[in-house]
Amino acid sequence: MKIKPLSPEVSRTEFLRRTGALGIAGASVLGFPLLETRPLGAMPLPPPKDVIAAGGGVTIKIGHVDSFSGVYAAAGSSQQTGLEAVVDDWNKKNSRVQFAILKGDDNTKPAVGSTEAKRLITQEKADVLCGGLSSAVGLAVSATCEENNVFFLAIGTHDTNITGPKANRVCFRQTASNAMLANAVGPALLKKGKRWYFLVADYAFGTDAYARFKKILLANGGQEAGSDLHPLGATDYSAYLTRARNTNADVLVFCNYGPDCQNSSKQAVALGLQKRMTFGGILCGNEVAVGMPVDDIVGSLWGYVWGPEAEPGNPQAAALYKELKARAVGFPTNWRQYLGYMAGKNLIDCIMKAGTTDTEKLIETFETHKYDALKPGGAYFRKCDHQAIQEVYAGEIVAANKRPSAQEYFKIASAVGGEFAAGPCSNPDSEAAEKIIDSQKIGPRSDYTPVKV
Repeated sequence: MKIKPLSPEVSRTEFLRRTGALGIAGASVLGFPLLETRPLGAMPLPPPKDVIAAGGGVTIKIGHVDSFSGVYAAAGSSQQTGLEAVVDDWNKKNSRVQFAILKGDDNTKPAVGSTEAKRLITQEKADVLCGGLSSAVGLAVSATCEENNVFFLAIGTHDTNITGPKANRVCFRQTASNAMLANAVGPALLKKGKRWYFLVADYAFGTDAYARFKKILLANGGQEAGSDLHPLGATDYSAYLTRARNTNADVLVFCNYGPDCQNSSKQAVALGLQKRMTFGGILCGNEVAVGMPVDDIVGSLWGYVWGPEAEPGNPQAAALYKELKARAVGFPTNWRQYLGYMAGKNLIDCIMKAGTTDTEKLIETFETHKYDALKPGGAYFRKCDHQAIQEVYAGEIVAANKRPSAQEYFKIASAVGGEFAAGPCSNPDSEAAEKIIDSQKIGPRSDYTPVKV
C-alpha cells in the first residue's frame, strides 16, 4: 500500500466544504489565514486540522461506484435507491452534518470501475467509497481504494476472496459472501438430490460460487454430474443445457446472476429440465426472478439475503420494506435495496461514531461495529476479515397464489446463523484475510484532510 504525503495546499472547494456554514469569520477561527504576512516565495502554510465549531455545518461525500448500466444495471440501481433512502432520512433530521452521494457508473467492467473510483477520489474528493455488484469490479475498486488509502465498503459483491485471500485493510463487505450463501443453500439442495450439474458464469463471482457449492456437495457424499463455464452476458445456453440434459443430474445449480440467470433458466425450462431436476442457485432476488419462468420452477432454492419475513412482527422491518417499495421504480422491491440502505446506515453511524473521515479511524470503528440488520441474532463486522456477520437464507420460489404481491416471489425456506455461515476466523479464507489486514499500514491520502464531525 502506497503512503503518500499530504499536500500543503487547500483548494477553494475544500476550504468551502470544511468551513461549511461558518463563513469567513469562522474560517479564521479554524485557522485558515485571511492574509499571509510572510516573506515572498515562502512555502504555503500546511492545512489546519478540521474542527467544526458548534453550530457549524459540513457535508460528507459518499462516492458510490456501481453498475448503473451494463448487465447488472437493475441491481446496481436497486442498491442506489437504498443508499439514497438512508441518506435522505439522515439529512432530513440533521442539519449540522449532511451527507451527499456522488455516483460513478462502472458499466460492470473492472477497468471502468477503477477509473470511476479514482475520479471520485482525486477529482470529486469523496470522503469514503462504497458500492459494487460485480465481484470482478468490486475487487478492482477495492484495489484502487487500497492504493489511495480510501475507506471502501463493498455493498453487494459476493466473491469470498474479497474478505479472504484478496482482502485489504481499507475494504469491508456489507453483503454475505458466496461461502456464507452456499452454507445456507447447499444443505437445502442436498435434500433434493446429490448429483449436481453446474452452470457457471466465467468470472470471479461464478467460479467462486461453483467452488463453494462443490466443496459442500463432495463433503456430503454427492457427485458432480458435470459443469460448464459461460461468458458473462451470454445469450445462448443451449449447448450447455443439452449436455446437462444428457446426464443423470437431479439438481441443476446456477452459479450466475441477473440476465444470465434469467436467460439460462428460461432456456432450461424450454428444454424441459425442470421436469427432471430441481433448480437452485447461489443467488436470486425479486429483481432477477421477475424475468425468470417462476411459475415453472416453483420450489427452486436460491441464496437469499433479506426480506421483511426474516423477522416477522418487527415494525422496523415492515417500515423499511414499505419505504424501499416506494422507491422501487422500474424494478420490484428487493434485497439489493436493503443492502444499499444498510451500507449507508453503517457508513453514517461509523463516521459519526469515529468523529472523522480519517481512513484508519474508520477501519478501527468498523472492526468493532455492531448493528441491527433487521434479522434474528444481531449483526456485526468482524476484525479478522472485515466481513459483515449476519443470518443468511435459502429462498424458495413460491406459487402465484402464495405470493404477498405479484412481484414478491420468495419465502424463506431455511435460515443459517451468521457465525456458522461464515465459519470461524481460523478458516483458511479468513486466516488469509487477517494476515493481509494486520500487515498493512494506512498512510494519509494525497491532497486530502479528513473531515471531523
